[in-house]
This record gives sequence, C-alpha cells and structure tokens, in this order.
Amino acid sequence: MKTVRIRKMIGALAVALMMPAFGGPPAGAASLSMDVRPENRTILIPGPGDGTVQIQVIAPDPPVRDDRPKVNLALVIDRSGSMSGARKLDFVKTAAHQLVDMMGPEDILSIVTYDDRVTVPWPASRVDGNRDILHRVIAAIYPGGSTFLSGGLEEGFRQARAGRRRGYVNRVLLLSDGLANVGVIHRGALREMAAGMARQSVSVSTFGVGNDFDEELLAGAASAGGGNYRYLGDPEGIVAALSGELRTASRTVAAEVEIVIRLRRDCRFGSALGREWRPEGDAYVIRLGDLPAGERRTVFANLNVAGDRPGMREVGEVALRFRDPVTGRTVTTAPKSVSLELVRDERIHREGFDRSVQERKAVAQSSVMIQEAARLADEGKKEQAKEVLGKAAAGLAAAPASPAVRSEMERAAEYGNRLDTMGDMSSEEAKSVQKTIKYRSHRQLQEQ
Repeated sequence: MKTVRIRKMIGALAVALMMPAFGGPPAGAASLSMDVRPENRTILIPGPGDGTVQIQVIAPDPPVRDDRPKVNLALVIDRSGSMSGARKLDFVKTAAHQLVDMMGPEDILSIVTYDDRVTVPWPASRVDGNRDILHRVIAAIYPGGSTFLSGGLEEGFRQARAGRRRGYVNRVLLLSDGLANVGVIHRGALREMAAGMARQSVSVSTFGVGNDFDEELLAGAASAGGGNYRYLGDPEGIVAALSGELRTASRTVAAEVEIVIRLRRDCRFGSALGREWRPEGDAYVIRLGDLPAGERRTVFANLNVAGDRPGMREVGEVALRFRDPVTGRTVTTAPKSVSLELVRDERIHREGFDRSVQERKAVAQSSVMIQEAARLADEGKKEQAKEVLGKAAAGLAAAPASPAVRSEMERAAEYGNRLDTMGDMSSEEAKSVQKTIKYRSHRQLQEQ
C-alpha cells in the first residue's frame, strides 16, 4: 500500500509540474514559417555547379491556453529477459504509471508488450475512467524471452491506427534494450515499416535502454517514422523520457511536416544532409516529422545547377506540407522561389557566401562524419575512424569561426582522444561512449 501511495503522489506531482507545458494551439493551428537561403547566392561558371540551400522551418510559440491537441499513444514495451537486468523493466513500469497519471481524460492509450510473442494487455481506449485498471495492467507486466521487435512495432501501429480520431496526435512509443532477433530484423525493412506508418498519420518514437541495443535500427526507425529517438544509458532516465515525449506530442502544432522541393529544368537534387528524403513525381520530399510549438528544424539541401551564361537563374521552389493536428486537414503552404546568380568573377563568388549558413552547415557535416567515425570504431577500424574525424576537423577549421563551430571542434577532438584510450570496444565503458557520441550527433542533426 505504501508503494501505491508513493506512486500516486509522484503521478500527481508530475501532473502539476507538467500542466503549464500543455498549452497548445487553438482550433486552426497557426501556420509554420519558413526561411530559405542559399549558402552562396552565386554559382561560379565554368564549374561543377554545386550549391547548398538552407531551409529553416519554425513553429510558432504556444499561446497561453489550457487546451492542447489530444494524443493517441501506443506504448510498446520490450519485456524480453534482458529487461530484468539493472531493474530496466521496473523503471519502464514506473514511467508507464506516470504516463497514465499525466494523460488527459480524452487521450487514448494502448499498451503492447513483446518478447518472443506479442500481447496486447490494453487495447486502444480512452484514459478517462480506466486509470486504476491501467495501473493494474502495468503492474502485471513481467520479463519473458526473446526480442520480437518488429512484431511489437506492427501491433503498436495497429493499436494506434485503431485509436485514430480527428484532432489527435498519433504516436507509437517503442522501448527496447536489445537486438531484434525474432521476426523482421533487417534495419532497412524496419525503417520502411516505420516510414509506412508515418504515411498513415502515425509517427514512431523509439527509446534505447542500456548499452546493448541496436541504435542504428532504433534511430533509423524514428527518423523514417517522423518521431524522436532517445538513448537512455541510465535506466532511471526512462521516467523523464516518457514524460518528455508526452509533453512533445501534446505541444505539436504541425504533424507529418515535409519540405517539398521542385526544381527547374537542368537543375538536379543531390541530397539532404543527414535527413530522410524521397522523390515524389517531379518533386523531392524531405520528412521532418511532427513539430512542437516554439521549435525549429534546419535542413541543408544539396543541388546542382547547370548553365554557362552569367545572370540570375531561377532554380526552383520550396513549400511546406503538414497536417493540422487540431482540424486534421492537410496544409500546403505557398511556395518560395529560389534563384541563384551565375557569375564568372571568382571575387564576386567569394563574397556571395552567407557566413551563418556556412557555420551551421559545417556543424551538420561534422555531425554526420562523427557518426560515421563511430560506426567505423564499432567495427574495430580505429585508424579509419580517426581519418574521418580529421576530415571533420578540417571542414570545421575552414568554416567561419563561431561558438557553435568551436564547440563542435572540441567535441570531435575529445572523441578522437577517447578513441586512443579505449582498448576493448566490447567493454561497457566503450559501448557507453560510442552510443553517447552517436546519440549527440543524431540529436544535433535532427533538432538543430
């Protein structure tokens, strides 16, 4: 009884602390704003014709209101045998209890558990009137066998889809501490599974617990699924992470945000630095996922512009497409045109750079390269990893000096020094360092 009372006190305190963050947009959510600017307003000819455009998407600050978008959450819990270690499952259950206490009466929750089998102890239902039953369901979760991650993800999607309502933010929250070893285990297939869910208005957020899970799988699924990825090296962080995810979902002002780029003839799309993208007819679409109030996302699109005559050249146009979580309507903004000037004078080209875009791009490129260095180190290729870190440092040194650039240089140098001191890459210390550095780089790319 004492444990139950403490749990309820924690839940009540959490509700009191979190309610101010739940102020959301009124019916007809405010529109997103977008800033489009090239790294260099000129293209030097003759030359390769490569250029970069920075696209910033900004969500409005939340008004001071008590209402918010309602949420439809499918909580997918790994209860494989390894979750019994370090009290991981205990912390997951504590976080789930708190989540139940924090959710509003009209919010919808489903609970899915998986080991070598998938079970649904609580199908998608409104929280109102069911809190006591939900607490009993959570208390009855115990560890089992293997890790049927794909099965848990699929069932979570089915439950979230069953709970979809107009005016709701729909999200699967998947927790795991290990490697997928039953069912679909290929990273690419699981990424596509998550992407398919996002296309049906259900985003996917993933939580990696401990140091033995496949972070590339979980990070990739979250990126493709339009949600968030969180690394929880300390199981105690699960409680705050789930609370944060509810807060983020509750502050969503635009769901399934995508940047749509259409280019003129003889202009080609190269890539989106560190982002998921796909061709769609005559357009290129970069997925950003759900965007909470007051946050922004920055994307760097690499383009190629052909031409041999000096003068202004219209390259293409950029628009935003998203779903209003309150009305359920799909919104496409008016496109913004992108024009660049083709010049022969190298001095004019050098003067055409935007320093602020250069700085942000250099930091983003470094984050991508640090992730690649960490993957190489995981494979035991430390010398190759240090070569990649050297290239990252050189790119940062060539960028305009700024606090962000200096901080990134220090981070890359610190990681290089840690690689020199790490012996056994399978040790807990080494695994923790590797996951931490990859997670920081991932967050920097996705949330800048």
